[in-house]
Amino acid sequence: MHALRAGAYGVPFLPVGGMWGSDLVAQRPEFFQVVKSPFDGTEVVCVKALVPDYAIVHVQEADIYGNCRILGPSYQDALLARAAKKTIVTTERIVGTYRMQEEPKLTAIPHMLVEAVVELPGGARPGICYPEYQAVTWDDHKAYQKAVKAGEVPQFAAKMLEGRL
Repeated sequence: MHALRAGAYGVPFLPVGGMWGSDLVAQRPEFFQVVKSPFDGTEVVCVKALVPDYAIVHVQEADIYGNCRILGPSYQDALLARAAKKTIVTTERIVGTYRMQEEPKLTAIPHMLVEAVVELPGGARPGICYPEYQAVTWDDHKAYQKAVKAGEVPQFAAKMLEGRL
C-alpha cells in the first residue's frame, strides 16, 4: 500500500512503520531500504515507489469522461489509479455526467487520471463488485483455475459474462 502511495504522491519512496523484524527488508533490498531520519537520526524502513505503466480498474459507475464512482469497498483501486502512468477503467454502467455533478464527493477516481472507459457489465467476475454481485462460489474458482491450465480463459470469461457459470 505504501509503495502505491509513494507512486501516487510522486515521490521515490515512503517510510513504512511496522516493518522491523520482517524478512522482506533483508530479502528484497531492491524494494526496501533502511535509512537514517533527517530529523532525529533514528533508523527508518522505506519502501520504493510503485508506478505501474497501466492500471485496469473496475468500478460500478463512470461517465464518458472517466469520472468514476466506487460504490462498494474501494480497496486500493483509487490509489492504484493515481499511482499508474495510465489507467483504463471498466465499468458496470456508463452514467450521465450530471450524476457525478450532483454528488461530487462520491467521485473516487477523477477523469484526469483515466485514459479510457469501457462499459463492461460483469467485468469484475469471477471476483466481486458489491453491490452489483458477490464473489462467485468456490466451484466457480476451481472452474476458473481449470480454464487457466487448459488455456481456455476467453471461453470461461464468455460463459461468466453470459451468466452461465
